[in-house]
Amino acid sequence: MLFKSRNFDEAKTVLRIEDLVVSLPPAAKVKPVLNGISLNIRQGETVCLVGESGSGKSVTSLAVMGLLPKNALMVTGGSITLSDTDLLAQSAGAMQDIRARRVAMIFQEPMTALNPVLRVGDQIEEVLESHTKLPADERRRRVIDIMEQVHLPDVERIYRSYPHQLSGGQRQRIMIAMALVLEPELLIADEPTTALDVTTQKQILSLIAELQEKHGTAVLFITHDMGVVAEIADTVYVMNHGDMVESAPIETLLSNPQEDYSRKLLAAVPSLTPRVPRPAPEGAPVLKVRRLNKIYGGGGLFVRRPDTHAAKEVSFDVARGRTLGIVGESGSGKSTVARCIMRLIEPTNGTIRLRDANIAHLSRKELKPHRKHLQVVFQDPFRSLNPRWTVGRSLIEGPVNYGQSPKQALKRAAELMEIVGLPRDSLDRYPHQFSGGQRQRIAIARAVAMQPDVLVADEAVSALDVSVQAQVLELLDDLQEKLGITIVFITHDLRVAAQICDDVLVMQRGEVVEHGPAGEVLGNPQHAYTRSLIEAAPGRSWDFANFRALGAA
Repeated sequence: MLFKSRNFDEAKTVLRIEDLVVSLPPAAKVKPVLNGISLNIRQGETVCLVGESGSGKSVTSLAVMGLLPKNALMVTGGSITLSDTDLLAQSAGAMQDIRARRVAMIFQEPMTALNPVLRVGDQIEEVLESHTKLPADERRRRVIDIMEQVHLPDVERIYRSYPHQLSGGQRQRIMIAMALVLEPELLIADEPTTALDVTTQKQILSLIAELQEKHGTAVLFITHDMGVVAEIADTVYVMNHGDMVESAPIETLLSNPQEDYSRKLLAAVPSLTPRVPRPAPEGAPVLKVRRLNKIYGGGGLFVRRPDTHAAKEVSFDVARGRTLGIVGESGSGKSTVARCIMRLIEPTNGTIRLRDANIAHLSRKELKPHRKHLQVVFQDPFRSLNPRWTVGRSLIEGPVNYGQSPKQALKRAAELMEIVGLPRDSLDRYPHQFSGGQRQRIAIARAVAMQPDVLVADEAVSALDVSVQAQVLELLDDLQEKLGITIVFITHDLRVAAQICDDVLVMQRGEVVEHGPAGEVLGNPQHAYTRSLIEAAPGRSWDFANFRALGAA
């Protein structure tokens, strides 16, 4: 069922935010970060707070939690009431107790929220130890119980595990267990599924809904993904630059949005319907991969474990000017294949032919002449751009290393800035002075500056807002049309694959399970695993481009 259609008119109001204003210090002399926003959440209700980066979503959650950074942001107006408690009137000690007992939060990246040197069971138990007087055996029993409720396998083993020994989905389940072990009135989930693949995301969303039903918890779910909103929301609030621009029940917002900004967010969600295929080009493939294998040895000096076969007998061709999408869940082997192609890791065996040269086992010195023909765009441009270098220096580094004069390289860099939709004076600025979407455009420009034959994009849009994501996908498509670049696009998002890929290769546990034109693979999948990925896509029964329901999920 696409919509819950639940009635909350008689339900108790758990959180009421009225005319909330959050400002920077007076010396900043700028518009408030939150400009008089209001929001209500009732018992058992899921409210989705949506908007692009910088809209104020996360600031709203931090204000509720009493976690606004000191001397940087401050509440200068309005009220926040939890049931009958005025949160803004509470002392720091009182808020600490409220945060554990009555309000809990799940963050986007559990690896940064969990202590890496403590076992996860001990971390959940620490919550009970700090806020209850339960004896040790009762605390352990409660921890085991909540871990079972979040459907973790082999609970006793995971109880003793450290965060790095768990998968991303398991770590997120631990965060949910920590948040719900004291049965809070309100659960705030800040982009908890953004970094997860679609099947894990579906499991986490179902888990939150199940636990909400069981405990009667009110949920404030912060996201920029309108597909997730369509799947889980009862009520939606839309934010833009610190203002609340629209609020409505989910069926009303998706059927008849009143504001242009809401319509823009909905229209930016990529469709699962594959794009119209391009004519197949003539000539030999630019990239040919045959029987590629990557095996990681198991164990260490004293412990021997089975080898991990991360990529098994992977073969494919990509023609000039075409995009091959490699899709699958985390651990499927797609990024391993990408890193082998880029020669960032050494393949165990197989061939990788780039412009008729087999680069699979070349030495570093032998590989250098081929590097300029093969470039990569990573998921996080902030980590791949040198923060101490200007954009101009980052863009000319590669061409200068391959013999181009700095003057010529800088001229080309200025042209590329305009091509990727940024002003020429961007060359004199530093990465931190740009938004995430702008940094990704810079990373693409840096890759294109080398005039490569093949561009590998490894989850290049997965961390971006849907509207920025749409712009970057359009940019890649435009660059491919103009320059004839071949693209290998790694993604776990089938909506994205449908919009940019000519061909799709589906991987599971290191093996290729389906491969063919995007229209056939996504429109009529033959393998059960491919079908499961498509079925897990959130909000798949809604045509966001035309705002019309296509039927029940």
